[in-house]
Amino acid sequence: MANAPTGQPSRAERAKGRARSRAWDVGVVLAANAVVVVGLWVRHGGLDQLSAPGGWLTAGGQLTGLVGTYAVLIEVLLMSRIAWLERYVGFDRLAVWHRWTGFSSVLLLVGHAVLITLGYAASSHVSIPNQIGDFVLHYPDVLMSIVGLALFITIAVVSVRAARRRLSREAWYSVHLYAYLAVALSFAHQLAVGTDFSSDRLARAWWIALYVAVFGAIAAWRLGRPLWFNARHRLRIHAVRREADGVISLYIAGRRLDRIQAEAGQFFLWRFLTGTGWAKAYPFSLSAPPNKQFLRVTIKALGDDTRAMQRLQPGVRVFAEGPYGTFTATRRTRRRVALIAGGIGITPLRALLQTLPGKPGDITLLYRVASDADVAFGQELTALAQQGHVDVRVLVGADIGDDHTDRLGIPALRGLVPDIADRDVFVCGPPAMVDAVRRRLRALHVPARQIHFERFSY
Repeated sequence: MANAPTGQPSRAERAKGRARSRAWDVGVVLAANAVVVVGLWVRHGGLDQLSAPGGWLTAGGQLTGLVGTYAVLIEVLLMSRIAWLERYVGFDRLAVWHRWTGFSSVLLLVGHAVLITLGYAASSHVSIPNQIGDFVLHYPDVLMSIVGLALFITIAVVSVRAARRRLSREAWYSVHLYAYLAVALSFAHQLAVGTDFSSDRLARAWWIALYVAVFGAIAAWRLGRPLWFNARHRLRIHAVRREADGVISLYIAGRRLDRIQAEAGQFFLWRFLTGTGWAKAYPFSLSAPPNKQFLRVTIKALGDDTRAMQRLQPGVRVFAEGPYGTFTATRRTRRRVALIAGGIGITPLRALLQTLPGKPGDITLLYRVASDADVAFGQELTALAQQGHVDVRVLVGADIGDDHTDRLGIPALRGLVPDIADRDVFVCGPPAMVDAVRRRLRALHVPARQIHFERFSY
């Protein structure tokens, strides 16, 4: 393993340190603003109404509405693709935080709607249906907020794993775009009747600044940076190579590729500008270390879109966003490493193999495939094995057993890599396979800090 001079951190370590510092700063800012949200509610008489009829319900509704709205802004910010934040936290972890913040914000906003309705009904001494009718007929901004809440609930429902598995990625993504409309409707409602807006100019300016900051980050990192990146590098497909049944590698050329600063193991969001390809972005990992000549991605036909990509030809323009991901050699902490791939999950591990130097016996690759025809990079893996420092084990078989009978089960892992608890382990494959292998590694007493994983979507 390559080491920096004694006492001198490497460039990657310095960059990660800067990203960690910035991420900590963001956490402090978010926490401080959460305190301000509650403080403004108290300042505007939130506690004073508790003794009035239905006052505690109304107060609870106001507080859940304010905190829920703030949670929505955090949820959106987490997926704004701020490069330095993603570099430290990791795209996968940010996505998990985004998901749970989203569910939390929806629960808070539902609580806001229920508590406000009950509180107003109690204070006005009317029935709940009459109070709802009054909101709908006499408060247009409330009607907008109801539509916005319905959109948030719909997005939350399709994000539940059981529903997510039934939807194509394109349909799921299209539904999520309505989150921006829901935010706009909620903001209009907040402007019209929110206590922080109607009676305090300073609070109004503060909330507007929050919205501007969040959507400014989206404009800069999800629109501005990709446009600049692609104008600079002008990517095109240079060559297409068949790797296995239904698997191709795209060699993507462009200008100044050495300036991209991507690492083996990272991924980009790719759009292939042919037909309607411009409208859909796909997360594909680099399957070879980046160099001055090309970036390589490898795609397996797993659905309609990825089957269509098998027909891509040289010359097609490519629009890319990235690089993203922390599944790189910088996470290595031990001299010996085990890499475990399932199917097309071999792609980032194939790239990593060239950036993990070691002595004979230091690097072991376990590559699980359904059949011999599914083996990708066969010649490349053979060449790496012949060089002496990589032990390649291809595990063929379509059947999947439990923790004890599977080819990547606990006894199998113990037999294939007896010292696995003393190694860093990089795992990539389908979500179910990755989760099962992680569980088995913990049963084999591999410390969590030595387990590095990435689930693939395609």
